Amino acid sequence: MLEALRNSQQLNNVPTQSSFAPAFFFLDKKQRAALSAYYGFARAADDIADDPSAPAAEKRVRLAAWRCGVEGLFTGDVPDTPLARDLAGAIAAFPLKREHFLRVLEGVEMDLEPEPYAAFADLETYMSRVAGAVGLACLAVFRYEDDGAPALAERLGSAVQLTNIIRDAAEDHAAGRVYLPLEDLARFGCRPEDLGGSNYPPNFIELMQFEAERARGFYAGALALAAPGQKRRLLPALIMGALYRELLEKIARGGFRVKEGRTRLTGAEKLKALYLAWRDYRRI
Repeated sequence: MLEALRNSQQLNNVPTQSSFAPAFFFLDKKQRAALSAYYGFARAADDIADDPSAPAAEKRVRLAAWRCGVEGLFTGDVPDTPLARDLAGAIAAFPLKREHFLRVLEGVEMDLEPEPYAAFADLETYMSRVAGAVGLACLAVFRYEDDGAPALAERLGSAVQLTNIIRDAAEDHAAGRVYLPLEDLARFGCRPEDLGGSNYPPNFIELMQFEAERARGFYAGALALAAPGQKRRLLPALIMGALYRELLEKIARGGFRVKEGRTRLTGAEKLKALYLAWRDYRRI
């Protein structure tokens, strides 16, 4: 899910370049500011992992500094930076928790010296940290209060993250990262190196179809947990989910040609996703 936040603009502005941008129009000023601050934190953490000039040891030191900074946000010892002050304001205004920050840092740390995940359960741990935690933070800012909120956040976060993993499989492979589990690759007779190159063997397409169906299950599972009495507060999350679900379907319609560049939604396709989100909203 952090991949979805990379194009955010300045902290106090709506991130209009992000795929999440349409959801921001349904938030009030304080919610927008809080999410922009949280996105700034997530982007800063993600940028540490993606810094090609820094060795892993240095990145760990920088992430450790962020952990100390997060602790300060919750104990009143707020670092003297614009981002920290904005985050402190968000924490004061909404029920954001330490875990919403610390789990993201744990997930980002898994990217420092990446090893292929053996099983899907291992990938789920990663997705829970970098995506589930972000989902929980979003629901806190949306003021969505329901016993099923944690599970909903995990499923929606996993759906979005898995969509990104499918879309970026070749790009990630070129960067030395393989997110799809080795057990899934083996199931379809694929090797990690098959994620790179320019060929599309039938087993590669079958693998992607399998992962796409898994992502669809996460989207459906998240929607099934939506609380009818809270659906107005959930509308931004429904929009986020619909945008990435439409992105997944565009990739599928294109035959999973993910080695030819990053798939993006057009304006018309985003409007279609907004309609689908509204349809889901009416059905809850």
